[in-house]
Amino acid sequence: MEIRILAVRAFLMGALVASGGAFGQTPVHQPPASMTCPGDKLVWVNTHSHVYHFKGERYFGSTKEGKFICERDADKEGDRPTHNGQ
Repeated sequence: MEIRILAVRAFLMGALVASGGAFGQTPVHQPPASMTCPGDKLVWVNTHSHVYHFKGERYFGSTKEGKFICERDADKEGDRPTHNGQ
């Protein structure tokens, strides 16, 4: 019985490693070092949903489709901030 449990555990760990992670989350993007927003905040805009996220929030730099931009510019484009702080 214990050998079977160990075999299943080894199989699951191998599958987890092969999949690239527990949830397969999109890799986090980093803003270009030269990108600054004097007097403004740098945000990550999900270009599919047009919702932007601030640094420190869950989806900052980690949606499949997105870009870094200054908050004022995001507002001008018609993007909106997240409602739930994610």
